[in-house]
Amino acid sequence: MSKSKIFLYLSILLIAGIALRSFFDIPFIVSYIILLLGIIITVLAWRYPKVRFIGLGGIFLFLGILRFEISLPKVDEGKIQFYNEKEKITFIGTVSQEPDMRGNHVKLTVNSKQLTSKDPDQRSGSTGQAINNKQRKVSGKVLVGAPLYPQYQYGDELEISCSLKKPEKIEDFDYERYLGRYNIYSTCYWPKIKLLSQNNGNRFYNFILSFKGKLKQVVNSGLAEPQASILSAMLLGSRRGIPQELIDKFSQTGTSHIIAISGLHITIISAILMSLALGMGLSRKKAFYFAVLFLTLFIIMIGMPSSAVRAGIMGFLVLWAMKIGRLNRATNALVLAACLMLLINPKILRGDVGFQLSFLAVLGLIFISPFLKKWFKKFPESLGIRSSMQMTISAQVATFPLIIFSFHRLSFVAPLTNILILPILPFVMISGFIASFSGLIWLPLAKLLFLPVWLLITYLIKVIEIFASLPFSYVEIKNLPGILLAVIYSLMIWGIYRTSSKLKVKS
Repeated sequence: MSKSKIFLYLSILLIAGIALRSFFDIPFIVSYIILLLGIIITVLAWRYPKVRFIGLGGIFLFLGILRFEISLPKVDEGKIQFYNEKEKITFIGTVSQEPDMRGNHVKLTVNSKQLTSKDPDQRSGSTGQAINNKQRKVSGKVLVGAPLYPQYQYGDELEISCSLKKPEKIEDFDYERYLGRYNIYSTCYWPKIKLLSQNNGNRFYNFILSFKGKLKQVVNSGLAEPQASILSAMLLGSRRGIPQELIDKFSQTGTSHIIAISGLHITIISAILMSLALGMGLSRKKAFYFAVLFLTLFIIMIGMPSSAVRAGIMGFLVLWAMKIGRLNRATNALVLAACLMLLINPKILRGDVGFQLSFLAVLGLIFISPFLKKWFKKFPESLGIRSSMQMTISAQVATFPLIIFSFHRLSFVAPLTNILILPILPFVMISGFIASFSGLIWLPLAKLLFLPVWLLITYLIKVIEIFASLPFSYVEIKNLPGILLAVIYSLMIWGIYRTSSKLKVKS
């Protein structure tokens, strides 16, 4: 077995260990036995590579289990979540992320640092004695739901009084796991807030958010609605302002990834940008640098959220593989990237759909795209249209079972709708970038440059509205068993393996 295959399989076993612990509560004695057996087999069978590999596999499986175990929160009085479900408390913290503006409220991610007071009615044990009311240093994040006004910004230090709650399950949506991937274990709604100080955050990040706000103002000045909100969603990750009816139509046509900064969206954009640059006659090297620069600016402009950075890493892998002209050589790099991201935050494996979608999308580009070549021979090669369609549909095929499982909706019109609108996405984004940046210099010029952007987005809206209005354009699928999802992907893997084997035999 080659060193690259050993690396690949051991990395997969590490991921498997994280996956096992993500879904099952594994007793310490079981994981300890796995480690012990792995060490014994490795030492005793060191001269026998195949048997030694089994022992090393057990060790890496244990390391995956251990990494997830370490990531679980340890709750004590120094952690803010210790005070969940108790009486009202007052704590001091700093807004650590860009405020998430919603229709009638804003969500603030607050890093707590000091508990200033507690209600004396809190009781400790059976003694009936009041808990000590002294100030205490605490740590941990709190998701605070507050009114839209007064407005608070990243870096604001706040004094917050409220009753902390554990994130509750919303119907079949595990909100606790969703927030847990960000290490948020406490929520607080409609609190009393006092602003203590400002500009306490990272200066570079604060500059990015300020720059993003200026670009958003330019977009709002240069475009009418809903085109302005759609471009803001595509370029800046801000969906506020898009009518709910139109958001539903995006969902019904399987095109929500266009207005959501997701792993699928960034991966598809990366592939399209590279194909477009190659289609324009640039060399692979120049096309690679063009796409990397655009993707980097894009991630910075949306505020560099961790989910977008992770998806960006996947996107860079796609660009690198396209640069060398061998997508199939990206497998080891993809697994390595996944391992590193999971070692940093193992909870994203189960809790972050964006990570799952971006990983599957890249796998689709690597393994499914080659089989779709003959289906896209009739598409023109100019401007990279053929390769763009081939790769984006490959990503869609790889991710659609997970999309159905996660969002409970199967769109029958999604393939055709995506074929009609995906080729224009790079033109929308590039022209939107140019118009937005020019607006920072001279707004009248930006309004002129926004005209083709308005036409392209209007076309996009019309296509989506037409297909969403068709009878039986989609069907709701709820409570899809997880075992069925596993069976579907197992069949896909088996089909790809069999087809690949036949092609190798023929060649």
